Amino acid sequence: MQESYFDPDGFRLALNYFLQTHRSVTSLLLKHKAGLPEFQDWFTAYSDTVAKLPVMRWAKNARNRIVHESDLEINSSCHVTWIRDWGTRSETQGTFPPRMSVHEILAAIRASRGMPPFGTITIARRWIDKELASWEILDAAAAVYMHLNELLRVGHRASGVETCNLEGDYVECVSAALPFASGYLTCMHVAQSELTSHFSAPDGNVLSDASERFEVDEAKVNEAFESYQVPEFPEGDAIARVPGMMKVARLVMEKDGYHEMFAFLLAGESTLTVTAMRFDSQRTKLLSFERLAHLVESLRADGLLIIGEMWTGVQTELEKKMNTVLIPARDRVDRMEALSVYAVTRDGRRLEQMCMVERGVNGETHCGDPVESDPGIMNTMIPIFKKWKEMELRGL
Repeated sequence: MQESYFDPDGFRLALNYFLQTHRSVTSLLLKHKAGLPEFQDWFTAYSDTVAKLPVMRWAKNARNRIVHESDLEINSSCHVTWIRDWGTRSETQGTFPPRMSVHEILAAIRASRGMPPFGTITIARRWIDKELASWEILDAAAAVYMHLNELLRVGHRASGVETCNLEGDYVECVSAALPFASGYLTCMHVAQSELTSHFSAPDGNVLSDASERFEVDEAKVNEAFESYQVPEFPEGDAIARVPGMMKVARLVMEKDGYHEMFAFLLAGESTLTVTAMRFDSQRTKLLSFERLAHLVESLRADGLLIIGEMWTGVQTELEKKMNTVLIPARDRVDRMEALSVYAVTRDGRRLEQMCMVERGVNGETHCGDPVESDPGIMNTMIPIFKKWKEMELRGL
């Protein structure tokens, strides 16, 4: 479906095939239920809960429409987001011909009246079925796939089979392994990101963040622990890990003289993924955290922890009276270097520890004692909080 996203006929064909095949799998399970251990327990649990979710009911009804009536009435739309800064953004929905490129869409937007002279513009193509208007179809298909993956994983476990051993030609990360996942498979995140384009509002230049997800290699982690003399890696949820991660970050900072920014996405006490975040401007920084918010949704993360260097400054008396910051710390003459570890959770908890960084005459780095600071507005987390609110409204 992703490969044919900009081919209306090909996309419709792939969607129809997906919906019919999905239904065939559950039909086969029912047909062979007599030979499946504990079938009533795990399949009933699925049919009483997951099968009743709106996206699953849509998949079943859509398949019936395809087989007994006609093709789905799907429409191509375009979601346009303008972001001025962390707290100012606007979103609109537009309809464009399915084969119109994102660059052509951008040209049409820039030619329209009221084009903002600053900020970033994000254009996301979306296929929508009127019967499931709150979901983009590729996103809905990924959700249906992962629910089916979990059903089969539970069924295999009940049968004492850890992994499916069927051989076949699989694409990217989709395989017969039936992995446990709180959200989507890795290649599903990539598929979604490829359907979004970011532009600078003033000139229309393409923008891209440099976030990079990577798998944690246990051997390399242990090697790094020995190199930095880390006693043990922090455990617990995002909030509980802050003090321990600060200890680790200080060791890294003093040994290397710098610390890159990393985002840890968690579900409870389990680490879902780690993302290295690099950006060369405030615009790309905004985009990086917008992308992080989408990853939070697709992984169903309920905790987020960020480690990185930052500039800090003391509010002037005028700023204190106005309860604002007129000049960002990065632009202040009296700015100071700091190392920060902060975490937020979906249930509303927040925690930040910060330590000041001093540079010696010979280039050596010293980190002061960490102190807990008031998380305040937490601008970078605004996209995350917004995404969690959207997920709650969608029942995710």
